[in-house]
Amino acid sequence: MSDLDYVSGRLAYLKKSTGFERGREDFRLTRNRDGSRTLRALAMTDDSRFVRDVTFTLSKDERPQDVFIRLQVGDDLRGAGYFRTDGDVLHLTTDTVDTGHTVQSVKVPARFHITTHAVMLDGWPFWAFDHEGPATQSIVAYNTSTRWNGTDGPLGRMETIDVTYHGEEGVTVPAGTFPCRHFSFETIHIKDIPTSHVFVTGKDNLLVRYDWAGYDLEYVLTRLTRD
Repeated sequence: MSDLDYVSGRLAYLKKSTGFERGREDFRLTRNRDGSRTLRALAMTDDSRFVRDVTFTLSKDERPQDVFIRLQVGDDLRGAGYFRTDGDVLHLTTDTVDTGHTVQSVKVPARFHITTHAVMLDGWPFWAFDHEGPATQSIVAYNTSTRWNGTDGPLGRMETIDVTYHGEEGVTVPAGTFPCRHFSFETIHIKDIPTSHVFVTGKDNLLVRYDWAGYDLEYVLTRLTRD
């Protein structure tokens, strides 16, 4: 997988208890000639009726470089935003129905993440995880939504997520069986958010399964194409 230039696929958004498909997310990953990676994700749900369009570029040194997010819920455009990292500063410009037009600059550490609520990109906070460090670490992230289900924003806030690495294991999903790294994470910024478990594979941290049993939700890889 690491020798390829393009990877694309689909995630299914499921109710964990019934297997009912409540939404889906199509994605394409490009490895760029400068060593950066760009992941494009288009997600839509049938129950909450959102459509989220995200383009996220990770720099060669594995830091967020630039991100674009557009969120529509039902017939309404909720907001759009552009985020760009320059050294230790995250520059952002957003337009939302809740906050209007906003331009901000936020200090960020060397290791950080931008949470877009595209599920495939929920495998990318782990670029900031130091595998030479302890099994549980705190990672700083700019969360582009203040709601657990990502239905507002993309003007958000800086947060800290606690990430635990549980080791490697094989995971079988409709797209196949993959050797995965198992992480769990939780946030203290929204009350009563249950711990979620994420399984990623390969050098691109592709998400294979996301288990959020506390909300009866599961996200699984149903298709993977290597071009």
